[in-house]
Amino acid sequence: MPSALRYLYPALAFALAIFLFVRSRTIYIGFVFWLWFVSPFLRRIVDYRAGFVPSSPLLLASFLATAVSGYVLVTRVRMLSRPALLPFSCALAGIFFGTVVGFTRYPVVAVMQAVLNWLVPILFAFFLYAERDRYVEYQEVIQRSFLYGTLWLGAYGVYQFFFLPLWDRQWMIDLDARTFGVPEALQIRVFSTLNAPATCAAYLMAGLLILFALKSRIRFVAAPVAFLAFILTSSRSSWIGLVFGIFYLTVQLSNKARVRVVAGILTCVILLLVATQLPVLDVMVSTRLQSFTDPKKDVSYNERVGGHVVAFEKLLDEPMGEGMGSVDTDHTTTGGDASIGPHDSSILESLYSLGFPGSIVYLAGIIVAGFTILFRVKKRSSDLFAIAIRAVIIAFFCQFYLNSIFVGAFGFVVWTAIGMALAQGTPKDLSTASLKTARELLPVGL
Repeated sequence: MPSALRYLYPALAFALAIFLFVRSRTIYIGFVFWLWFVSPFLRRIVDYRAGFVPSSPLLLASFLATAVSGYVLVTRVRMLSRPALLPFSCALAGIFFGTVVGFTRYPVVAVMQAVLNWLVPILFAFFLYAERDRYVEYQEVIQRSFLYGTLWLGAYGVYQFFFLPLWDRQWMIDLDARTFGVPEALQIRVFSTLNAPATCAAYLMAGLLILFALKSRIRFVAAPVAFLAFILTSSRSSWIGLVFGIFYLTVQLSNKARVRVVAGILTCVILLLVATQLPVLDVMVSTRLQSFTDPKKDVSYNERVGGHVVAFEKLLDEPMGEGMGSVDTDHTTTGGDASIGPHDSSILESLYSLGFPGSIVYLAGIIVAGFTILFRVKKRSSDLFAIAIRAVIIAFFCQFYLNSIFVGAFGFVVWTAIGMALAQGTPKDLSTASLKTARELLPVGL
């Protein structure tokens, strides 16, 4: 019976997603968020009971449920011709190019798995933007999802670090995930109910930035717990992202809201100082912080630099890229492999999957989205969520070189933030002048 859940769970999730999408879009959004929060956890429970499988179909649940939102794109595809939707048009064009190249080199299944990773986050973002007249409703459900989701991820993450449940321990052993730490309590990098420390840190980072801008009393419980789990992930890329995100928040918020953020930061710092009184935490945190002062001695940093050099040399001989499916077919790394893989860098993932032409078009759309969100939308200091969402985008963009932020679990949060930020402030009467400004951001010849 447990092994059957690997197929039954995604099927039920997909069916329920369709039902909720038809009956209540807000409940559908919350449902999708929680699938991303808990599906990897359920996968480990099933693997513990039924035996480990390297690629579990159970993880398709969040992708299939999110893909239901693609109905909006299918029924409103003509919207892509509007100047305001240039970020979506460019991203879809880049993915299409990579898909065509991928079909010439890899099996259909491998290509379609990669396409899901790239496409699903964009479908969800398009849905949020296309229904921007319901922005307030969607804002509220996303806020609640992050509020309780961050509390859930943080609480389980702290428990995981100190007590390491058997299913998590066994999964680490089966995966040979040495980059996750030693599969013993007090010796792991926290990944909570997600599937990797970096992913967990990214979700907690986004959640913390949104929590800092919320007024709910629950944040007083959620933020400290989430921050402790965030530190226990030992994910330096997200640490850097959080710093830049908080800086943006403090600059953009009103004085009253700024005081709240500063108070939250001080609370988290005090919590960190208390936590580091435990020798094991003190050593872990101090070791990771010291790597910032001398990156040349940091193995991870050197692997990233060397990995990018090797990859660029190879890609110069294949400017069209290798196409969708190449990353997981030819360049996957094992859990115990410390070397860099394309999933560790947005640059490498884009170039391998989309090639130089597809990457240029896709990233041009991202640049246009960033320019529109930061400089063209109408900013209201009273809309704390909109400010927090922009902080989330900045925090993720700071990890562009350090993580693959546009696909899969990362991409879901990034594109959700982009979709909501554009929905909040993109002028509905975006004119030819705006289109001209957007085109000026594109490389010559596109």
